[in-house]
Amino acid sequence: MRRRTFLTTGSMAALGFGLSGCATTSSSRPNLVPRRAPFNLPPVKASWDRIIRTTVGLRPHRDAGFVLKPDKLDDKLLVHNYGHGGAGMSLAWGTGLMAAEFATQHQSRRAAVIGCGSVGLTCARQLQRRGFDVTIYALAVPPNRPASATVAGPAVYGTAMSTTTACAAGS
Repeated sequence: MRRRTFLTTGSMAALGFGLSGCATTSSSRPNLVPRRAPFNLPPVKASWDRIIRTTVGLRPHRDAGFVLKPDKLDDKLLVHNYGHGGAGMSLAWGTGLMAAEFATQHQSRRAAVIGCGSVGLTCARQLQRRGFDVTIYALAVPPNRPASATVAGPAVYGTAMSTTTACAAGS
């Protein structure tokens, strides 16, 4: 048998077997996945008289973007981590990690975090994971701050709530 004839015939056979696997229905095979009944959801009753309250989340914003950098202040290390604007919930764990990495380059294992928004609390938590004794200074603590009304707020605030509550009196 010539090699070209073998390859042509063999490829046609393989194509035939492969196409049978692409069939959408088969009468010989039972349907293994039962069909679900469609959801019957009632229509939403949306009207202005049903609104309980309206809140607006105005967040500090910097046109140049957020700031994340270390600075020396006498013998102390100062890490700037602010200006996230409305992206604070999204960026908090990443920038908190980066700020904590800056702090590990300093010998002291005591840290002060100013602010208990999502960025401050996640930064404090990242520092705690690295063995730092963290104190949070804040004007208001959750749930008495505007960001605590967000959907992601309680999950983030729960990570360092005990530290925040203990340090709120020292602010």
